[in-house]
Amino acid sequence: MKTKLFTILAVVISMRVCPVQADTVWTSGHHEIFDGDTYGEVRIYNDVILDIFGGYIGRLETYDITVTDWYDGEMSHLWTYDDSIINVYGGELFTLYSHEDSLINLYAYDVLITDTGGYWNLGQVTGKYFSDNSSFIINLWSEDTASHINIVPEPTTLILFGIGTLLLRKKQ
Repeated sequence: MKTKLFTILAVVISMRVCPVQADTVWTSGHHEIFDGDTYGEVRIYNDVILDIFGGYIGRLETYDITVTDWYDGEMSHLWTYDDSIINVYGGELFTLYSHEDSLINLYAYDVLITDTGGYWNLGQVTGKYFSDNSSFIINLWSEDTASHINIVPEPTTLILFGIGTLLLRKKQ
């Protein structure tokens, strides 16, 4: 009986400290999610800019011309539609689905995208983030999702490539 009482008390206290905000919809403005924030489902539309610095989101859906910069935190499902852009610098993601002209910029290295494997055998993405060298595994929800992923090279690599190009031009 004591165990049940303590369990119920712990759940009640945790809900008061970190309440779950279910079905949040943003249609304009700039929004931020931080450590300790918990959302069941977030949908963004129109010209919303969303920065994610931590916390937990059960499902994020992006529509229209939205931009999401994701630095840290956990997310179960990320669904992107229309012309939305997602910049992923870090974080833990279980499932990714991308449709229409959406784009996922992944700031990572040693990235491997496969069209088989993963939780649903529809593919997965593995690699390491530039920001903290942490490893990630992302399950793909559809076979088409991989075509929306753009691997962004490390800035130093881009600078060295540019310098090399300039030196080759000078020799000619």
